[in-house]
Amino acid sequence: GGNDFLQGRVLSASSAGQAANRLADSALALQQAGARYIMVWLLPDIGQTPALSGTPLASATSALSAVFNQQLVSRLAQIDAQVIPLNVPLLISETLAAPARFGFDPNENLVATCFSGDSCRESAANGRSSATPDPSRVFFNDRVHPTEAGQRLLADYAYSLLSAPWEISLLPEMANGTLRMHQDELRAQWLSDWGNWQGVGQWQSIIAAGGQKMDFDAQDSSADADGRGYNLTIGGSYRFAEHWRTGVVAGAYRQNLEAGARDSDYKLNSYIATAFLQYQANHWWGDLAVSGGKLDYENAERKFALGVSEGQEKGDTDGEMWAVSGRVGFDIAGAASRWHLSPFVSADYAHIDVDGYSEKGNRSTALTFSDQTRKSRRAGVGLQGKFEVTPTTQLWAEVAREREFETDQQNVTMALNSVQSVDFTLEGYTPQRDLNRATFGVSQKLTQDLTLRGNYNWRKNDDVTQQGVNVALSMSF
Repeated sequence: GGNDFLQGRVLSASSAGQAANRLADSALALQQAGARYIMVWLLPDIGQTPALSGTPLASATSALSAVFNQQLVSRLAQIDAQVIPLNVPLLISETLAAPARFGFDPNENLVATCFSGDSCRESAANGRSSATPDPSRVFFNDRVHPTEAGQRLLADYAYSLLSAPWEISLLPEMANGTLRMHQDELRAQWLSDWGNWQGVGQWQSIIAAGGQKMDFDAQDSSADADGRGYNLTIGGSYRFAEHWRTGVVAGAYRQNLEAGARDSDYKLNSYIATAFLQYQANHWWGDLAVSGGKLDYENAERKFALGVSEGQEKGDTDGEMWAVSGRVGFDIAGAASRWHLSPFVSADYAHIDVDGYSEKGNRSTALTFSDQTRKSRRAGVGLQGKFEVTPTTQLWAEVAREREFETDQQNVTMALNSVQSVDFTLEGYTPQRDLNRATFGVSQKLTQDLTLRGNYNWRKNDDVTQQGVNVALSMSF
C-alpha cells in the first residue's frame, strides 16, 4: 500500500499495479482462511500528503495512486467474500474541500503541514511547537498519518457503511407495520359488528381514521427506531345471504420513522386495499381477506456522524405488498345472548417487496441498495369477546398470540456509488418469533343505522411495540 510508495518501490504504472495486486492477494489469503467480511481502504492520494505535497514528485505520485486504486478495485471485485471498500481518497478530497465543516482550520494548507513536525513542515498556527497547539485543527499528524481528528473521521466513515443496513432493513418492517395496522382496523370493524350485521340485501359503509406509534428496540444488527403514522380508511360490505357477507376496504397511510443515533428520517406512503368474505352461523364464524398495496418511500434520509460533523444521504424508492389472512372461531354463547366469547385460530401470510435504489450523488458516503423482500408466515390462537352494556352501547375486546415462521435475518446488498463494481452484503433486522396482540373498543349506536366506534390496538414482540387508536363511523342502507 502506501509504504510501497514511500519506500520508493512504486515508480511506474506497472509497479503501482503490482503493489495493488499484493494488497489484493492479502485480502484473498484472508478469504481463503475463512474470513467473511474484509474492509479494504483505497489508497489515499500520496501526492497530497506532507511527505510529497509541493515537491516535483507530487503530481506523478498522485497519478500512480490512481493507477494503484484502479487495479485494486478490479481485483477486489473478484474475491468471493463481503469486501467493503472504503473510498478514503474521495473522503479526504471532500474534507479538504470544506475543512471548516469537519473542524479543521480553513486557513491552513492541510496537505502540506502537520502537527508533530516529524519529517514534515509543522503548522505554524496549530502545530506542536506553536503558541496554540491543536491537533484537531490539522489533518496530518506527521508526513502521512492523520491526527486523532482525521482518524475519527475515517472511523466514522467506515461505521456509516457497516451500520447502513441496520436502518435500511427496517424499510420492509415499516410496510409490515402499516399492513398490520390496516388489518387491525378491519378486524376491529368485524368485531364491532359481530352478531349484528346489516340486513340481508343491505350495504354497510365505513369511514375510519387513526394514528399509530411503532417502536423498534436495537438489535445486534438493527438500529433502534421510533415511528409514527396516521391513516384514513373507507369501504363497505354487502350481506348477500343470511350467513354470508362480503366487502372491500381501502386505506391511505402515512408513516414517519426516525432511526439510529442521528435520527435518520424515513417516510412511507402506503395505499392498501382488501377484499374480504365472512361467514357467521350456528356458533361458528370465519373470515378470509386478501390485501394488496403500493408503497411509496418518498424520503429515505440516512444520517451519520462524520467526525465533528454529520453526513446525510438521501434517496427514494417504491415497493408493493400482498397478503392473505384467515380466521375460524366458535362463539360459546348463543346468537341472542348479550355477551359473546369465542376462541379462534388464525393464519396470515404477507409478501413485501422494496425496490432497490441509489442515494443521490457520488460522494464517498453515498450508497446503492439492492431489492429487499420480506415474507411473513404466522399462525395464531386467540380469544375475542363482546358485551352489550345497553341496547345501543357495546364493549368488545380481542387478545391473541401468534408465531412467526419467517425469522431469517434480513440481509442488505449494497455498493458505494463511487465504487459500483464491488458490492457487499451485510446483516440487518431479524424478525422475532412470538407476537402478542390485543384490541379493546366500544361502539355506540347513534341512530338505527349509524354507529360510532373507537378502539385501541396493541402489538408486542421482543423488539417491536406497535400501538394504534382508531375512530370510525359505519352506516347501513
